[in-house]
Amino acid sequence: MIKRLAPDISTRIAAGEVIERPSSVAKELIENSLDAGARNISIYTEQGGKSSFVIEDDGCGIAFAELPLAVERYATSKISSLEDLEHIATLGYRGEALASVAAVSRMEIRSRAAGADAGGLLRCEAGHITLHSETPAKPGTRIQIDDLFFNLPARRKFLKSSSAELRRIVQIVNDYALIHPDVSFRVQEEGRKILEYGGASSIDECIERRWGKQTKIFFSGSSQGPLSARVWWNPIPDSRRVVVMLFVNGRRVQDAAVRAALTAAEGAAYGEWAVLIDLPPHDVDVNIHPTKEEIRFRRSQEIFKIVYDNAKAVYAQRHSITAGGVMPQSMPLGGVQPPSFEPPAPAAPAYFSPASEPWNLVSKKAAPSFASRVASPVESIFFPADESEPQTGAAFASRKRYIGQSAEGFLIFDFPEALAIMDPHAAHERILFEEICENFRDNVATQKLTIPMEIPAAVRPEAALYEKELAALGFETADGMVTAVPAIRGKGHLSPVDMLRSALRGIETERDETKRDREVWWRMARLACRDAVKLGRRFEPEEAAELLARLERCETPYTCPHGRPTVFIIENNKLRDWFER
Repeated sequence: MIKRLAPDISTRIAAGEVIERPSSVAKELIENSLDAGARNISIYTEQGGKSSFVIEDDGCGIAFAELPLAVERYATSKISSLEDLEHIATLGYRGEALASVAAVSRMEIRSRAAGADAGGLLRCEAGHITLHSETPAKPGTRIQIDDLFFNLPARRKFLKSSSAELRRIVQIVNDYALIHPDVSFRVQEEGRKILEYGGASSIDECIERRWGKQTKIFFSGSSQGPLSARVWWNPIPDSRRVVVMLFVNGRRVQDAAVRAALTAAEGAAYGEWAVLIDLPPHDVDVNIHPTKEEIRFRRSQEIFKIVYDNAKAVYAQRHSITAGGVMPQSMPLGGVQPPSFEPPAPAAPAYFSPASEPWNLVSKKAAPSFASRVASPVESIFFPADESEPQTGAAFASRKRYIGQSAEGFLIFDFPEALAIMDPHAAHERILFEEICENFRDNVATQKLTIPMEIPAAVRPEAALYEKELAALGFETADGMVTAVPAIRGKGHLSPVDMLRSALRGIETERDETKRDREVWWRMARLACRDAVKLGRRFEPEEAAELLARLERCETPYTCPHGRPTVFIIENNKLRDWFER
């Protein structure tokens, strides 16, 4: 039997489509503030917005008589006819935001319209108005939402932790602060300042503020008639994610075509992207998703092409820099000690099974006997030292002699019973990786910075949220600056901000505290691999021998941290077979 749903049930269903979590509240109410012409927006939260969310702005305000209409579904001042849906120029337009929030919370609105002598107060619970009266109020609007989803316990129990919900709110604020340089934003959590952005002169300044002055940011922009696109790229070194902040006519949205255009221009699109597209309102349909986070372009091929062309231009800028960045011939091996022929430590067997996991830094497995081995790029192995010979530098040099270097830059060694070809970049990556990992097997010391470094605005909220976790890892921060970092050997040219970013990504990725340290150091060590010598650098014989000696002292010498082989072995018996000897 078909029945009409009771109004309170249908209202909650509709509200659940628009409001999914505290960050949904933040998005809807920030958009309302921006539509109202606000120049100052402040947000105050408790428990990440789950128990309390307050937003204040200095916009045009709501007239006292219209306050009850503000929480009524489909009541809006932004459109009035069917034709208006074809030319939407505001962020809000359906009259659902306040009504949806009111339906699933206890809400209070204080507002004073521009030119009014007094303000108004409206309180409602689960969508029912309990108070409407005049009251003194500042110009603008203040909205307080308490006990979100108190009447939908099933929805409430699926909310994340307070810090996770707060991060989502901060992400929303960060994104809108990016494209509204003339607006000031503030966020406080339980009285603690999380972020504060004053006005900026341009979007470029906001981009620099967000990603940091130490970051090389790539930009391209173009226009095709009324259609224009601007693309910024921050290629984060150790990231394997593509994060796209897309704004269409100032609206924060997601679109598969734009993302596809960025990745189609080049596969390695890792990092953060900011894409701003402006086009006539009638060329985009924004009314296809309950939360307005998806849109439909009327001519999506044109959108794809203009984004694709700008992404190609951005990649060309990056390649023009890296193409000229050949390592000088005199550059040292980034931490290689003075030439020495010290043999591998006796406790480190020279046999390693290529079948063992390349990420395992502690397990070693015995290789099969010499007679059963067949040399191949997959089975890259080191031959054992002759234990009958004294462990001296001279003996080591005689057993594994450096022959020379190929035109490509590979190092060639004469091993006992084999010829070995080394990739010096992969080998040095492995050495740097294990040197850094070694630092973190015990407690990490803290190294004070002579000159504190500013934390980029985009990183500052997370640094504040994870202040205790960062301190345990050896970081110290104060007043938006990094003042100390972990004292690690072999970190090469890692900047304090790169180290901080990498640590924060590790903390967010691994929620298990017992495994978090390893995740953080693994990321930081991979980041340090950027300082490994480049293939093509010319080596002196002593440098090549030292690189080999240090590689053999590694716990997993046969692959770099990314899984590529470090040494390719061609056994002499195989050579004799080839030459029919």
